[in-house]
Amino acid sequence: MNALKKILKSNALWAVVAAAFLILVWHIACVAVSNEFIVPSIGDTLLQFFTLFGSQKFYSVLGKTLLRTLLSFAISFVLAAALAALSAVSRQFRATFACIISVIRTLPTMAITLMLLIWTNARVAPSVVTALVSFPMIYSQFMAAIDGVDGDILEMAKLYRVSERDKLTKIILPAVAPEVVAQTGAGLSLGLKVMVSAEVLCYTLDSLGGMMQQARLFAEMPLFAALTAMCILLGLILELFSSLLKSVVGRWRVKEGGDAH
Repeated sequence: MNALKKILKSNALWAVVAAAFLILVWHIACVAVSNEFIVPSIGDTLLQFFTLFGSQKFYSVLGKTLLRTLLSFAISFVLAAALAALSAVSRQFRATFACIISVIRTLPTMAITLMLLIWTNARVAPSVVTALVSFPMIYSQFMAAIDGVDGDILEMAKLYRVSERDKLTKIILPAVAPEVVAQTGAGLSLGLKVMVSAEVLCYTLDSLGGMMQQARLFAEMPLFAALTAMCILLGLILELFSSLLKSVVGRWRVKEGGDAH
């Protein structure tokens, strides 16, 4: 327990050191440039950052951006789970779909965003782009977890002629679910980054990306920096959520292992 506390203190210490270093670099850049329209000061940025919490408009755009992100992630997650299940029981489908995944993974995000902006509108395009970027990653996580299932158990299932449906629902999914769930926070964090970037490119109104684009157009650099810091904070919160899920899943696995013995 004492060793764990020391590690935690050490990690916290280095996190503070890293944050202090970034703030120092920011301050040096601000002093060197001496132009608020290029590099805003830390004080003005912090003022704008805390002012956001008193703005009703901010909560509205934040909610809409997060809702789009969650919806896109949920769609990607469900599709990835369904197609990974098919890949788990059919080698032919897995081999064929692997080529499709490779194509989706290599699609240029900016080009797809602009094409979708022509075909749809500024509200739909960011959601579709986020789903397309998230889908290959989630599918790969499912497949990696499936490949990590104990081969001896699968061999026993084959020996006892367990049906493909029972093998999927009673062996593969229970083994895969904890690992995939533990990665949810990281997937949401990536989805948020892609969503905001697409909103900026599409100039989506009533969104975090739209607010950033407006701040840039009107040269409100402290507000732009504050919105960027807000996106970073949201990403860190989602990463923390991912870490907590991993911790819970790890304890659950240890408990299950202990019960098995």
